[in-house]
Amino acid sequence: MMFSRRTQWSKESNALNRLLEEKLASGAIVLNLTETNPTRCGFRFLKPGLLASLSRPENLKYEPDPHGLMEAQLAVCGYYRSKGIKLRPEQVFITAGSSESYSFIWRLLCDPGDGILAPSPSYPLLDYLAALNDVTLLKYPLSRKDAWRADPDSLGRLFGQKPKGIVLVNPNNPTGSFLCEEEIMAINRHCAEEGTAIISDEVFIDFKWRGSQIFERSLAGNTETLTFTLNGVSKMLGLPQMKLSWIVVSGPPLLVQDAIHRLEVIADTFLSAATPSQRALGAWMARRETIREEIVERLSLNLETLRRAALAGGAFKMLPAEGGWHAVIQVNSAGDDEKLALGLLRNHGVFAHPGYFYDIEEPGSLVLSLLGKADFFKEGVRFLSG
Repeated sequence: MMFSRRTQWSKESNALNRLLEEKLASGAIVLNLTETNPTRCGFRFLKPGLLASLSRPENLKYEPDPHGLMEAQLAVCGYYRSKGIKLRPEQVFITAGSSESYSFIWRLLCDPGDGILAPSPSYPLLDYLAALNDVTLLKYPLSRKDAWRADPDSLGRLFGQKPKGIVLVNPNNPTGSFLCEEEIMAINRHCAEEGTAIISDEVFIDFKWRGSQIFERSLAGNTETLTFTLNGVSKMLGLPQMKLSWIVVSGPPLLVQDAIHRLEVIADTFLSAATPSQRALGAWMARRETIREEIVERLSLNLETLRRAALAGGAFKMLPAEGGWHAVIQVNSAGDDEKLALGLLRNHGVFAHPGYFYDIEEPGSLVLSLLGKADFFKEGVRFLSG
């Protein structure tokens, strides 16, 4: 066979996407409750002024460095300093997206077939990245009680398989659950005992919902075990098109030093982060709080719409969450979430993701994006209420 086994994905589109394509091709109006692209959500911060820092004369110079440009590293250090975490620039690697960050780290840690622990539910991207990097994903369940938390017994058994790393998505996508201190302590203990690294994906960490009581803690300052912290401008600044992310390396000094040296070779092989975006990062970061507030305001408006609908009609309930851009709901009268999503799209033109897309096992579950325009979201939610 000409092609590699790692690219033997199914060519069949699922029934929901086929129906969506038919609806759009016919010119039907679709209320998209899955939209997570901020550039299509009508935010005020997306103005031409954001582009001014891309036209700096220095962008005509190419000054490659495996860590990225120093001014970009310093901008990242400034962000973590605002969280009380002091970093050295050499701990920072600038990348062209979180997917690239994952690939660099998994290539650093894993030989073909090695295991990486990853949460379930979570977003399907991790499965594709694992396949492309010849990594075996070992799924650890998040159990839903008062919140979605890692099950200690399952974690203990999976650590017995000697995984090379554990992915923490903080807050998890799409369940919106932040890591609590008890989880962090337990995971640090397991990792120290088994020689396992932490990969902390924190792209949604700045989006705690208003009223949430949990303390959001970045692991960029973690010293207990070797830790790689991921973030970037795609979510934090609502700028996915600028393709700029980073890795922070922290942990025991000798392990950090060795990891940095090895990552320098990996990053130097690609040098994929664009100079204009790196040089603009400082100016964009200066707008971070304004951008965050506008996004949080949108999340809050749509959350309030969803909560009122859940309380008023009794047709569905919201599953527990603390932050992020998604809400998970459970429709009370439904069993099969795919049939539910198909019925909403076919009969009402409302597009929502069934929970099984994210390995959510709750019957009748739907995953909704809270990022869309408030009027469209309100209209779509109206059909969920019966």
